[in-house]
Amino acid sequence: MREILFRGKRDPKYGEGWYFGVSYIDHEGDCIMADHCSKRVVISETVGQYTERTDKNDKKIFDGDIIQNIENGNVGRVSYMLEYCAFMIYVKVENRYYWLYDNDFKKIEIIGNIYDNPELIGEN
Repeated sequence: MREILFRGKRDPKYGEGWYFGVSYIDHEGDCIMADHCSKRVVISETVGQYTERTDKNDKKIFDGDIIQNIENGNVGRVSYMLEYCAFMIYVKVENRYYWLYDNDFKKIEIIGNIYDNPELIGEN
């Protein structure tokens, strides 16, 4: 069975950290991340879905993660491609995109995310 999981960064008005679960917008307009025993307000722009893939360290890969190819050092980001209605994990090098396939995931490592570490891929 497919695992449906999201993560979101906690709204700083309420604390710090990342929370995992299912996201929804409540009646007050807050973005909520809920799991089986708690609910937290998160920043809606940081909510990303689990891709059902893991990196070389078996760390779950989410939309918004920054990854590095351990063989050649190329750095890229994970992104949901709306036009394909699918996660397309790619590495961008010199304005060219290289897609990752199932056999490539043990060659990559998560080194950050675009919200906490935008400098890793030149986003500010």
